[in-house]
Amino acid sequence: MRLPMGHGISGRVAETGETINAVDAWELPYFDRSYDLKNDFRTKAVLCLPIMSRTREVIGVIQVINKIDGYCFNAEDEIFLKGLTSQVAIALENSLLVDEIFLSFHSSISTLSAVVDAKHQFTAGHSERVKDYSLLIADQLQLPKKEIEVLKYAALLHDIGKIGIRDDVLTKNGHFSSEDWAEMKTHPTKTKAILDKFHFPRSLIQVPDIAYRHHEKVDGTGYPDGLTGDKLHLSSKIIAVADVFDALTSQRDYPKYALGQIMNCEPMPLDKVVNLLQEQSGSQFDKQVVSAFLQALPKALLLHRGKHFSPAYVDATIRLLQPEGLQ
Repeated sequence: MRLPMGHGISGRVAETGETINAVDAWELPYFDRSYDLKNDFRTKAVLCLPIMSRTREVIGVIQVINKIDGYCFNAEDEIFLKGLTSQVAIALENSLLVDEIFLSFHSSISTLSAVVDAKHQFTAGHSERVKDYSLLIADQLQLPKKEIEVLKYAALLHDIGKIGIRDDVLTKNGHFSSEDWAEMKTHPTKTKAILDKFHFPRSLIQVPDIAYRHHEKVDGTGYPDGLTGDKLHLSSKIIAVADVFDALTSQRDYPKYALGQIMNCEPMPLDKVVNLLQEQSGSQFDKQVVSAFLQALPKALLLHRGKHFSPAYVDATIRLLQPEGLQ
């Protein structure tokens, strides 16, 4: 249960930093009897102490109730509990510090991934959506939690190398020349060069390599190294599918090329996107990844329906694949 600061015995100790040792809690005017009354319980003896940080800030409290072998808690009990709170304080403070470092790391990564996307109105949110789609695929494939964490950051950062692409290419409105394509195709290498300078935790050490290979194809015709599927990490193959799906279903400045046709700059109709993924399964894309994504497609569409996707664009497909999703 939760208590506000200052409410009840533990809330009072958290607010004031005092120690409370009561023979009968019900005699204290600030004791909250609601839990006892609701659960047919009787709180009697209570000993509650603050857990203090190194800077003497209250970061928690520890409370014991209804001493089994005595009428009330004595001075010896207080000494024992004070020793315990000092140990808890160290562990809790270290845990909070780790959480703070992790939150700072995640915030930095998210901000960095948004920098490139923000360079152009049509690519805003691209990396976040690629991450979302990648995680849906990972969930469908039941990947281990450790691999999912690596995938999450690799997906967020897969396009960070575009920081090094000239603006006149990155934000070009219209067809790319062969020189433009050559410039754009350097972004995976630039991604790895940037990420290799990061100090990733040991658990995330594979992020640069996985992000680097998101334009490889399982038949070996991708870039930058032309690796075949057996030499590619599964997470790279997941990002490849998520990346192409978002590109095809988003508005762009340049025409889309697919199924032997030149499309317009608008989002490609979803049935054509699905056909493309299926046709390229086993050549451009990994078969099990495509299968997993198509199974997760209703979730992907619902996740961004009304935000990135207009209802008119996705609802027919959702009704076909998961009718209950729109109820």
